[in-house]
Amino acid sequence: MKIVLFGGTGPTGILTLTKALESGHHVVVYARDPSKVHFSHPHLTLVKGDLSDAQAIADLIDGADAVISVLGAKGKTTPDLPLAQAIKNIVAAMKLHQVDRLIVTSTASASDPHDRYQFSFSIATWLVKKLIKTTYDEIVSISQTIRSSKLDWTLVRLPMLTDKPKKNPVSAGYIGDGTIHLFSLNRNDLAAFLVDQLDDDTFIQKAPALSN
Repeated sequence: MKIVLFGGTGPTGILTLTKALESGHHVVVYARDPSKVHFSHPHLTLVKGDLSDAQAIADLIDGADAVISVLGAKGKTTPDLPLAQAIKNIVAAMKLHQVDRLIVTSTASASDPHDRYQFSFSIATWLVKKLIKTTYDEIVSISQTIRSSKLDWTLVRLPMLTDKPKKNPVSAGYIGDGTIHLFSLNRNDLAAFLVDQLDDDTFIQKAPALSN
């Protein structure tokens, strides 16, 4: 597949990029500073650009088979919710060029109808909403845009990410359903899960929560 990857220069993005290339996919990374990718590959294309440039994003997505976004706010975002607008630009471009498969990372702040009460996640979401409300608003806005898009989307909701190896495999389910036990997830396991979704329709138009 030809994959367009957003957020491909961060820790999770680099791992996702590597996994996608190892799986034989062609990957286009769109980033403000593509030089943060410190390797080359015959199936890798680096494109410099800004997330606010809707036309550049539309041109980039033309001819793609799928889009993966691991974009995430670093701390408090601004009131204009730039990442939420970026996702709107991505969704609009996908609709324009009839690219259906969209895989996006999010957090537990993006609730799902299948969720049940779980104390640890409830506290974490409350803290985000209380202490960094604009970030909470951005997460919710992104979720709403994706859910209403009618694309073949998967919203992958994440706990705290870690680079420490985990003995337990990845569990994918919903908050409070007994499958999500620990509030952490190994980045490498996440990257593998994201790339696996390219060939797996289990979670199409679903929002699984992950943990090790």
